[in-house]
Amino acid sequence: MTTTLKATILAVMLAGLAGVALATPKPAPSPAAPRTAEIGKKAPAFSLTDIEGTQHALKDHTGKIVVIEWFNAGCPYSGKASPKSVHASGRAAALRKQLRAIDPTVVYLLIDSTARRAEKSDIITADKAARKQWKIDAPILIDFDGAVGHAYKAQTTPHMFVIDSDGVLRYQGAFDNDKPNTQGDAATNHVLAAVKKIKAGENPSPSKTRAWGCGVKYGT
Repeated sequence: MTTTLKATILAVMLAGLAGVALATPKPAPSPAAPRTAEIGKKAPAFSLTDIEGTQHALKDHTGKIVVIEWFNAGCPYSGKASPKSVHASGRAAALRKQLRAIDPTVVYLLIDSTARRAEKSDIITADKAARKQWKIDAPILIDFDGAVGHAYKAQTTPHMFVIDSDGVLRYQGAFDNDKPNTQGDAATNHVLAAVKKIKAGENPSPSKTRAWGCGVKYGT
């Protein structure tokens, strides 16, 4: 076999291998991890249905301050009848009233991520009963798969989040500094303080506190 013929055969083989390499599809890039809540960054987007079947998306409230409260109708710090409950004690209703006095456009949402050993229909029924009992005049959104709760790293009920009119998370943590509800008017409500700072064009301080209450009962 001549040197020229060998070179020709080698060139054909290399070209074929190159063609196979080019034809082999590249693996698809891994999907970006979902955004998680971080002070000073855009709050994770979400769209959830409330206990009446109405859809609520964070983007619907662009230009408004949004306050989110993680909720559980069976938690003695949240929706259950208990002196420590922010709803049974009237503290949550008082907060909503105070917020509206500062800014009538403030949006207040409750999110229920409860799913462990529970049926979704039972959660909705319990939430409807709690809303009626405590006269909760704010939507209660159902996050049964826990996706929104995990994105916000919600740990307790209540766990509070304040998002400014630009969609930036400015506060997250405790409802107030009075977990046992013994201080009365002397207690400091961190949410109210954060909103006042935002309205004044200042940064909330503290911007993060340790949330207290019952652990969020995620299904997974």
